[in-house]
Amino acid sequence: MTIEEINQLPFVFIVARGRSGTTLMQTLLDANDSVILPIESRLIIHLKQKYEKVNTWSQALIEDFITDLYKDKKFANYWSVTEEQLRKNIAPLPLDEITFPILCKVVYMSYPSPFVKGRIKLLGDKNPIYSIFIRELIEVFPNALFIHLIRDYRDNITSNRKVFKRQSIAQLANGWKAYNTFIENYKREKPSNFYTLRYEDLVSDPNKYVPEICRFLKIEFNPRMLDFHTTIKEVKEEKYAIEIEKIHPNIVNPVNTTQVEKWRKSLTLEEIELADYIAGPDAERYAYKRETNKSGIRFFMKSLIGRSRIYFDFFVIRTYYKMPFFFRDAVGAFNAFLFRQFKISTYYNHADFRFKK
Repeated sequence: MTIEEINQLPFVFIVARGRSGTTLMQTLLDANDSVILPIESRLIIHLKQKYEKVNTWSQALIEDFITDLYKDKKFANYWSVTEEQLRKNIAPLPLDEITFPILCKVVYMSYPSPFVKGRIKLLGDKNPIYSIFIRELIEVFPNALFIHLIRDYRDNITSNRKVFKRQSIAQLANGWKAYNTFIENYKREKPSNFYTLRYEDLVSDPNKYVPEICRFLKIEFNPRMLDFHTTIKEVKEEKYAIEIEKIHPNIVNPVNTTQVEKWRKSLTLEEIELADYIAGPDAERYAYKRETNKSGIRFFMKSLIGRSRIYFDFFVIRTYYKMPFFFRDAVGAFNAFLFRQFKISTYYNHADFRFKK
């Protein structure tokens, strides 16, 4: 592609509270032969602070860009893109026409998708944490489209509890509420750039909703998109395969409803009452019905503590990505030392170490 063609490529972001079907949506779209939508990394936010405002690019600066790119652990561990391949893909671009968004797009186009590709008409990214960085994403890609996925808050709590470290119902319910509130706030600013879909509707009727999503994205629907699981089963790249097995095991199956209403067997009545109190009122806008309607000072205090922890998380994550690279390098080195010597990881970095012995 010419640099102008790359510049014109539209971009879509899948945003949601984690464990809401974002990996399923990412895989469905990546299975389209005109779309590249890799497994998640945070490369845009990771690099934005340092490179977004660069107006004059040199070969040395591009080398710095590539070096810094690989400091994003998810990119380095799972994308299987070599530095040599990146240099080869960037080399034909005129230095005086390069911008940060164009370089980001070249990185995405370098992703070795497991699906056969033709002429690329759309690039995208799936990352739940991007839900709290929508303004920053729009600063990089002003015309970006967004797919907002919502999942029943009780199933979302159940899934997060199973896969990640957090066990507090108050914290997980407030996380569901906060993520969707962030997205809704930005949706009001650019409603035509957002497509909203419930996970339950997607898995119940993919033959209706996947073509509808394709129309929103202005790409052609191909029935092979719904056959993605046959290709995923053949993935041999070790770290990617382990990620699928440990975190997203359902992705090797056809679209199905087996993950719907699992909360009924997983949550106690007291946990359901607390989840309904915290997230139920917001969930009604998405047509989820509360089972209970309890309230009281005990629920209020638990919710307050859970909400404060979630917003502290947001503060830490947003502050971290605003910091210069030397600070982030130091934090990364310290975290690696703690894990190497004592097998210590935190909520913020456990994904970097979870498959390391």
